Amino acid sequence: MPTDYTLGTLTVVGHDVDKLTQALGIPDDRFDDLVNLARKAWEHEDTISESIEYLADNAKGSELVLALVFFGRIWEDNQDDEDESE
Repeated sequence: MPTDYTLGTLTVVGHDVDKLTQALGIPDDRFDDLVNLARKAWEHEDTISESIEYLADNAKGSELVLALVFFGRIWEDNQDDEDESE
């Protein structure tokens, strides 16, 4: 049974959906665009807070949430690469 969660302007549909994009109400065709936006944010700015501001300027609502998730994964991957090179 779907449950809706409203967080400010963001509504997250229940956990029984197949994809995160469906739960956040984002069209599937926006997925790659948001991954690329997160990569641009990582490469574009000098600090994490500047990168997050870049994301906030270029995505809103549910798309911002998903872009931040992707950004966090990029950050983790880069941390893992740094740990391996030490």
